[in-house]
Amino acid sequence: MDYSEYLSDPSPSTTATIKALAEQALWKYTSVFLAQPFEVAKTLLQVRAPVIERPRKFQAIQTRPLHEVRRAGYVYSSGSDSDSDSPSYFASQAPTGLTPPRRPRPRRRPGSPDRGDSSDPDAQCAPQAPRPSPHALNIKSPASLTAALSTLWQKEGVWGIFKGTNSTYVHSILLSTITSFARSFLAAVFAVPDPSLFLHINRSAGPVGGLDILSSPAPMASLAIAVSAAGIAGIILTPLDIARTKLMLTPSTHPPRSVMSTLSTLSSWTLPWSLAPVTFLHSTLPTFMSASLPLFLRSKLSVDPVLTPNAYALATFIGQGLELGVKLPIETVLRRGQMQVAQTGIQTREMQTVVEIGPYKGLIGTMRSILYEEGERTIKAAPARIAPANRTTSLARDPQRRKGQGFEGLWRGWRIGMWGLIGVWGAATLGGVGGKGGEF
Repeated sequence: MDYSEYLSDPSPSTTATIKALAEQALWKYTSVFLAQPFEVAKTLLQVRAPVIERPRKFQAIQTRPLHEVRRAGYVYSSGSDSDSDSPSYFASQAPTGLTPPRRPRPRRRPGSPDRGDSSDPDAQCAPQAPRPSPHALNIKSPASLTAALSTLWQKEGVWGIFKGTNSTYVHSILLSTITSFARSFLAAVFAVPDPSLFLHINRSAGPVGGLDILSSPAPMASLAIAVSAAGIAGIILTPLDIARTKLMLTPSTHPPRSVMSTLSTLSSWTLPWSLAPVTFLHSTLPTFMSASLPLFLRSKLSVDPVLTPNAYALATFIGQGLELGVKLPIETVLRRGQMQVAQTGIQTREMQTVVEIGPYKGLIGTMRSILYEEGERTIKAAPARIAPANRTTSLARDPQRRKGQGFEGLWRGWRIGMWGLIGVWGAATLGGVGGKGGEF
């Protein structure tokens, strides 16, 4: 029997399927390639330990130890005493011939420490500035992605801003594949409809859609399956994510630069216990927020994509902005923890990085360190007021400097994230891609 009259779209051939897969892979790689410079710059700012810049007066004073200044003053005074015209009030009255000779100073053997310098307490207390790494980046503004990109371009060239592109592409492909497989497997085990079947139902409401679990007969079970699948995929791909972060933060001239070679330098291919809470939250929270948003809007606020499409689209955009705001602080802590794990795998030599990596103290400890301990921040002072004459000394204090990076240190890269979100929505609105859907 011929069913061509009943089937409007016949099944594609093998050639058409391969062509569609190749086009999709090329589109995905192009998207990752164009977004990689901003991802590298954002990661640099997230893991970078802030450097406290001191005033130039303090730098000039501390660059010269005190014992050198005292020795210079001693030489000057001894030279001035040798003037024959000035009277010697404290000279010895003994004859010249009976003056005992000076004891010769013992010669120091080559390689032995200088005891004269070690006896000086100023020489021991004098701070010596650490020698900066030749690959270290001097980023002027710690909150600017363009400053990080410009510094990286000047230091490493075009290869520096596209570091880790292949690993990011492989990670994105495997993440979507493992998530879909785990979601389908869990749905089959617990006899629940696959949440991915409802993925494209409400694409017309917005260009960036999620799982519409409200169309499922068991919404809460579908939500739990979707979140669990995202967590499983994130845990499995932890070694690849660590290797990707390491490739972005190490100099482009230092081997290894391939994905497999970088994975071989890791101490373990399993999820470290120190990263387990952060990794699980980073993998599951975005999926939980994007999947539960349609359920919340339609069941609690009566906002429907069919009846109120404009309100639904606006609420979805706001929800994605909140998702970005929740994800960035956890991502900042995760990147620091990943670099700590990557550094433990180096046994022979110290790993060179383009920026100094900030400490990792767990989820809450790292956030507290970024907020109140690392670096300094400037707070805008209140308008100046005319003070009485007896209180002029209190104006010499500087109340504008505060310890810690503040809340801005937890949200590095939020501007480029919001601009990317606005760009996706704007392109979909102007180009009419909203009904088709796509992933940026």
